[in-house]
Amino acid sequence: MHDLIPIRTSFIRKLLLRGPQHSIFSWSGKYTPQYTWLAQEFPKVNRTETPWLMVLMHSPWYNSYDYHYMEGETMRVMYEPWFVKYKVDVVFAGHVHGYERSERISNIAYNVVNGICSPVKDQSAPIYITIGDGGNHEGLSTKMTEPQPEYSAFREASFGHAIFSIRNRTHAYYGWHRNQDGCAVNCDTMWFFNRFWHPIDDSPDDDD
Repeated sequence: MHDLIPIRTSFIRKLLLRGPQHSIFSWSGKYTPQYTWLAQEFPKVNRTETPWLMVLMHSPWYNSYDYHYMEGETMRVMYEPWFVKYKVDVVFAGHVHGYERSERISNIAYNVVNGICSPVKDQSAPIYITIGDGGNHEGLSTKMTEPQPEYSAFREASFGHAIFSIRNRTHAYYGWHRNQDGCAVNCDTMWFFNRFWHPIDDSPDDDD
């Protein structure tokens, strides 16, 4: 039996949901309504009352598929420092018709002057999950950048779905299921450690 653990989600850019929600659609530029809204929302999150902080967006920031590669850079440069500062646990994105999970990484040192453009491991940063693999009429995104970047922990061009099961304020179990397996087999699994309440080393894979 699991405890009921409140979570806080921030929806940025375009998102379609059913039921009551707190969301906004806007371009991501500085001082736009979306920027102002998110700047006000993050400080309001009381991690004692809502331990888990997640962000849902359309276009992934860390994506090693050829499709839509680095499309979210202008948005990432502005918003990523907030994700690290407020210890976002996980970011879910779609847009790319495939699956990918990143390490805990950030690239907040980058600017056009210093040329530092490689993400680094960061225990205050979220894990980024691209899960645009639910099905579509265009087919899968199959072309990937090679070799696989160090920030990419797992990627696969398959249809599937994932379950993020929050067990308590410190731990959540995550599993991605590949559709063609034909049974409830987890293909990619890990334990998430809450960044605010349990900010230790990278959450290990289930097999570790």
